[in-house]
Amino acid sequence: MQKLRLSVVAPMHNEEGNVRALYEAIRDALEPLGDYEIIFVNDWSNDDTLSIMKAIADEDPRFHYADLETNVGENWALLAGVSRASGEIIVTIDGDYQNDPAYIPAMLDRLSQGYRVVSGWRRERVGSFWDRRLPSIVANALIRLVSGVPVHDCGCGLKAYRREVIAGRYVPKGFLNRFSPVVFGVKANEFSEVEIVDRERKAGTSHYGLGRVFEVARDICVLPFAVAGAERWIGAFLRLQWLTVTVGAFFLILGWTIPALLLLLIACLIYANGRSLERFVEAQERPPFRIKEFR
Repeated sequence: MQKLRLSVVAPMHNEEGNVRALYEAIRDALEPLGDYEIIFVNDWSNDDTLSIMKAIADEDPRFHYADLETNVGENWALLAGVSRASGEIIVTIDGDYQNDPAYIPAMLDRLSQGYRVVSGWRRERVGSFWDRRLPSIVANALIRLVSGVPVHDCGCGLKAYRREVIAGRYVPKGFLNRFSPVVFGVKANEFSEVEIVDRERKAGTSHYGLGRVFEVARDICVLPFAVAGAERWIGAFLRLQWLTVTVGAFFLILGWTIPALLLLLIACLIYANGRSLERFVEAQERPPFRIKEFR
């Protein structure tokens, strides 16, 4: 496969009103940069998203589309596109037209200063305060605290990666959009941000909801272990789980009900965290996306 300087990847599900507009905006931003490709991923849309992608592919040899066999969600659709990207630098962007591709050159310039990942930072967010902005503020503060990486907007889809950071790295739903880039083990001095304007959707409806907040809460506890190596920590979590269950059962026999119940609750939390680590291993070994057609 020919190595290109730059690949831009966008996942899409029922985005017929945004496909061409986003393609044209990306094309216009990249044209002065020379060597590039654009990859849109159709995540089993039931509107005209795929047919528009095919029409663009007929017009522009630098545009490619990946058509997935089943609906796997934004996380896996994005990683499916990355799996086919040939660029030494991989830029990800949301398919809903809210990220402005005009910022890509500035992000590439920042990346050239020695960083491994550059992320967009939507300092001023559009949308409802309670179900979009407040959860984002809280989640990003927690991520900064746990990871030590000074990220302000992990949820921003516009990011530029050096290839070795993201290519061939599969992470389960939840982690990628919330914790990227820290989930890939990027250190604080390897990461930078570029402030961008958060735009309203051009068409379609948002797939964002409060459910993502719970994904953050679920996964952030095991983030340090996942980065350090999920596979080698699973056994430790299993042993700790059985230890707390055994001691809790012993306390029940002695009639120490409250300490026993507390230990059993801790055992449940340990199990949940161990399961999150197992999801990491499963994602790497068996990514769920299947590409039906790539052109």
